[in-house]
Amino acid sequence: MTTSINDETIVLKGDLLLSELSAKKFSNIKTYKNTKKIDLQHLTNIDSAGIAYLVQIKTISPNVCFEGVSDKILILAGLYGVSFLFK
Repeated sequence: MTTSINDETIVLKGDLLLSELSAKKFSNIKTYKNTKKIDLQHLTNIDSAGIAYLVQIKTISPNVCFEGVSDKILILAGLYGVSFLFK
């Protein structure tokens, strides 16, 4: 689930998993085009599909800053060679 704090900040909540993404419980990637900050601290679970979703966001909005990055996100991102996107 996504919650917009203002025009530039979005909070992602819940489980960022393949099943949730397939059910379209998170916004379309194009939604993040003008986003400056994405808060990840309210995510309860994430899998490789969730990491891929975040990488796609970074691709469409290279200046976006991820906040509240958990150890699990960093570990998964490291496994896929994209940890530099979350630092």
